[in-house]
Order: sequence, then structure tokens, then C-alpha cells
Amino acid sequence: MPEDFNNRPKKPFKVTISDDDYLKPDELDSLRSRKTAQRPSVPDFDSAADRQKFEVQIDESEDLLKIERENEKPEYKGEVYFSAMKPVRNEQPKVPSKEEGRSKKKKRRHSAVSLFLAILFIFTAGLSAFALSCLNDVLAFDRSDESVSVTIPIDATTDQIIDILSDAGLVKQKLFCKAYCKLITTLLHKSTDYKSGIYDVSMDLGIEGYLTRFRDLQTGKETVMVSIPEGWTIYQIAERLDKFGVCNKKKFMNSISGAVFDYGFLNEIDAPASRTFKLEGYLYPNTYEFYVDSDANSVIRKFLDEFEAEWTDEYQKQAEELGFTKDEIIIIASIIQREAANSEQMPIISSVIHNRLKRSASWPTINCDSTETYIKNYIKPEVTANQAVLYLTKYDTYNIQGLPPGPICNPGEDAIKAALNPAQTNYYFFRHDKYGKIYPASSQAEHDANANKVLRANNN
Repeated sequence: MPEDFNNRPKKPFKVTISDDDYLKPDELDSLRSRKTAQRPSVPDFDSAADRQKFEVQIDESEDLLKIERENEKPEYKGEVYFSAMKPVRNEQPKVPSKEEGRSKKKKRRHSAVSLFLAILFIFTAGLSAFALSCLNDVLAFDRSDESVSVTIPIDATTDQIIDILSDAGLVKQKLFCKAYCKLITTLLHKSTDYKSGIYDVSMDLGIEGYLTRFRDLQTGKETVMVSIPEGWTIYQIAERLDKFGVCNKKKFMNSISGAVFDYGFLNEIDAPASRTFKLEGYLYPNTYEFYVDSDANSVIRKFLDEFEAEWTDEYQKQAEELGFTKDEIIIIASIIQREAANSEQMPIISSVIHNRLKRSASWPTINCDSTETYIKNYIKPEVTANQAVLYLTKYDTYNIQGLPPGPICNPGEDAIKAALNPAQTNYYFFRHDKYGKIYPASSQAEHDANANKVLRANNN
């Protein structure tokens, strides 16, 4: 077969079978009456007489394409046709009547009206749902009283706060809320001075209620006086505030750990991971009047405001003359606060710490028990075992050089003054007996001798 056979254009063709030499009916009947040894239905084609001739003619003439398209049919002469064409019916299109046309026009008009009404209904329903959602963001009439925690950063704008509320699921239509708050702020001249912190807000406050909370305009009918002793840790302060109904301990600790407060002295603090709390040492001890059920951020801010007011320019100048940062002075003051039995001992203990820090080549460690006690008694019960090990390693002043990473309590005025004004001594050691008497020493031998004195005093 030639290679280009399949690529030839296809043409119709005619097959003509000539049957002139085939058996006639009477001959076929006689053939059937042969003896039974032969198969009656199969001729014996081995015989030359039985073999018949036939002829097949294939005509590729294009005349076959000329088929009459009228009712006449070509005379059938036994031909076999093969063609890829299908006969085409010559049908005239049906012309619709006038009534059918009017009916179709009515149906089209009815469909258009129905579609318009459906679109109008969907639009109206969507607009109503949107309006209801916007109204709910303002009035919160269909919200639960469940609390959600949100963090407000420093110098946050109204739009930024609304984005935060939207992410927390507290508002649904934030674009509308932004436009609404902008209008209300302009008309009523409301403050946009928001306070940073971590807030637990109820979902049923509405947008105005949220912004009021963040403005820190906290008011209440009932107040309570709470005294915070000098030398208390953050955990001790949190427990007392919870006990007096000022704020929940957990919420207070969440704000201590996670909130960012905009104070210059806090921005100066380097807070490594080994430091327990950045704010430890800065919750100034004093007697405060708090509202019952206060927001934790406002309570912490009240402590920080007090510290900022107590740290004077004179303090800052003295710290710089000693060559220490403000944070280092507070660390020293916190150790003095926990080591001294009374305020009279504070300048002596301060001198021991300063003397060791000045002569770190000879006295690389300050060897104060209070730093290790702080971790074991106050931090370890509240953290994981791995964290406790890390803190113990970094706060044990028998093993580390210099000061620990952070304060070990919140020192008062006397301890801070003692840290800034150490006594002029040559002491490098001190001990206490059980009555609180101090035994300072200038040498290891003298310090060992004082150990015997303390032993005798404790046995009396």
C-alpha cells in the first residue's frame, strides 16, 4: 500500500456486483436434493462446475454526488453505496403565528420583571443585613458578655485599634466603624489618647465602650486602700491586689509580662531572656487608692507613675557619677532591700556591694544569698523546671560575676538612697544572726571569726 494512501482526499465510489453466473433458483433446488452424504447447505466448491464467477467493479466517478434533492429516488440496480455524506432534508422553517409571537413577548416581559424583583429583593435583604450589622457594632444589642483579650500598642490610632478589634472578632464592619468614630470624634471633640496595654473587654460593649476602656477613663463608685510593702516581688503584689478586689492576679500578670508601657526609663532597660520581669523593681511600694475591679493596665501604670515621680534628677545625677545606669542602681537597691534587717544597715551593705564591684578582679562575685532565695521562693513555683534552672544559673551571685540580670524585688526610698550613697568602708563581707544584727568584715579571716560570733548569738 502506498505511504500516502491515508492522506489522499476521500471520494465516494460505487461497487457493482454482477451476478449473471450465479445459480438460478431451480438450480439451487436441485443442488439441495443431492445425496445426504453431502452437506445440504454448503456447495462443494472443490468441483469446477460448482465454482461460479462474479465481478466487482468500483467506480470513483463524481457523478454519485449528483443526487436528486426532490422526491424522486434513483432507480435501484443492486448497487452498494459508501458515502460520508448524509442526505439533507429540504424542510421549510416554520413561521410562528402572531398569537404565538405575542405569547413569547409576554413570557419574556414576565421573566424580566421576575428577575428584576429577585435582584431587588436580594439587594434589599443584603442592605438590611449590612445596616443591622453596623448598628450591632455600635450598640452591641446582640452580643454575649464573653471577654476577649486584646493588646493595644503604644501610640495606637483609632483606625489601628478598630483593625485590632476586627481581627479579634469584636466588630464586623470595620470600615463603617472607622467612619462613625471619625464623625463622633469630630463632632464631640473626643480624646484619641489611648493607653497601651493588654485589655480583657466584654463583647457587649460596642465600639464606643471599647474606645472608652482604652482611653483609661476608669471610674467607679467603690475604692479600696492597698499598702504595698517595700521589698515585695511582683508575685506578692499580684496576690495582694487580687485579695483586695483591685484586679485579678492572672490578668495582672498577663499585663506585666506582655504589655508595653510608654515610659522613658523603661525604654532604657535591657531585658534579656534570663531576666524574670522587665517591670520587677519598678512597681514603687506605697499606699494606693484603687477602684475595685480595676483594669490591670491602669493599676500597673499607677505604680510606674509613682516611680517616675520618685526618681528625681538628683538621683539620676548621682547614678551617673557612680558610673551606673538607673537599672543597675535599682538592682543594687533591690539586693540591699532584701539583705538589710533595717534601714540603718542599708548603707553598710551597699558599701560591701560597691566595694566588690569596684575591685572585681579580686572580688568577682558579690555573694548575696537573697538573689538565689528570690528565684527559689518566688519564681520557681510559678515557672517551668527549665525556666527555673535558667534563672537560678543567672541569679546565683555566688557563681556569676557582678550583678544579676534584674532586680529581685521592688525597693523603697531608703534602699534606693543607700544604693546611690554607700557608706565609705573597706568591708567586703557581712553576716547576720537570727536577731538581725549585722557583722561586717574586711577580710576572709575576720569574716570566718564573725561566723563563730553568729553561732554563739544564735545559740543563746
